[in-house]
Amino acid sequence: MTRLVTQWFCAVLVAASAAAQPAQKVIFDTDFAFPPQDDSLALFFVLNSPDINLLGITTVAGNRSLNVATADVLKILEATERREVPVYEGAAAPLLHVGTDWDRRTHGGWYSNPPAREPPGGFATSKRAERQGAVDYLVQTVRAHPREVTILAIGPLTNIAMAMRMDTAFASNVKQLVIMGGAIAALPDGAGNHTPNAEFNIYVDPEAAQIVLRSGIPILLSPLNVSRKARFTKPWLDRILATDTPITRLIREHLGPMYEARPDRVMLMYDQVAAVSLVAPSVAKTEELLVDVDVNPGPSYGVTVGGRERWPGGEQAQPMQVQSDLDWDRFIQLFVERVTARPAPMRRQP
Repeated sequence: MTRLVTQWFCAVLVAASAAAQPAQKVIFDTDFAFPPQDDSLALFFVLNSPDINLLGITTVAGNRSLNVATADVLKILEATERREVPVYEGAAAPLLHVGTDWDRRTHGGWYSNPPAREPPGGFATSKRAERQGAVDYLVQTVRAHPREVTILAIGPLTNIAMAMRMDTAFASNVKQLVIMGGAIAALPDGAGNHTPNAEFNIYVDPEAAQIVLRSGIPILLSPLNVSRKARFTKPWLDRILATDTPITRLIREHLGPMYEARPDRVMLMYDQVAAVSLVAPSVAKTEELLVDVDVNPGPSYGVTVGGRERWPGGEQAQPMQVQSDLDWDRFIQLFVERVTARPAPMRRQP
């Protein structure tokens, strides 16, 4: 009983804090794909968060091709009845990284951009991408709202790096970057998930990641270290599916059969941790580290390196807050609460 009271009290505090603060302006930068991809589950949280003013969604190649990312997010917005959220197509390929045969055999579709295959339920018919490109949109929006816009970047950082190249004032005008990416060997659970030491998002475009991480923008980095502490199991799915909304119907359709086939399935939560951190940063313990990215060809290509003190070769590493531990109970309670909430009109005041 004491634990339930504590969880209720924490939820009340989060809600009260959200009500007292104006909704934060957020751009959602993503290599999107349909559930069970973590990008879509993170978007469900953001769509149902009244303390987030979702200005727009920018797509980038990564988990799938750019065409797939755009087609899938348009379909999701249509299916969840959130057509008012604008979508802008971004980079179809990394700045320099060229896919090899190994890349084509492993995860991701970032190395080419064929036409999108039809999303589940067919292509969106009442929602289209904007004519303006993602990089132009990022520059224009940040310029219009200096030091007010937070970017939730949960894919390769190509769009963000290109925006910095387009506008030299972009970095100084971004309020904060919340990035899902990297794996930090100096912290527990620091191995990679794509190569032995490299995390997928950073590996896809290491050159872009290096530009962004060296930019001096205030950054909250959510690496694999903390994602590995977020383990989604069937009881939590059952909690979500006990509510019937357009979002939970999508989750039922695409995650339900997976857990029916394997009730003991454990699905790690990556982008969801970064999304929840937008509204409740204290769900994760952070440590200030100097962080850089290795762009040298070889076995460490795309590896994110973090240290508490500057090291030889790390002269350009920048300090940032890096998540290292997770308050699982607070995190999952808030995630489920938001994802199962009844849809409310989005507060959009650009």
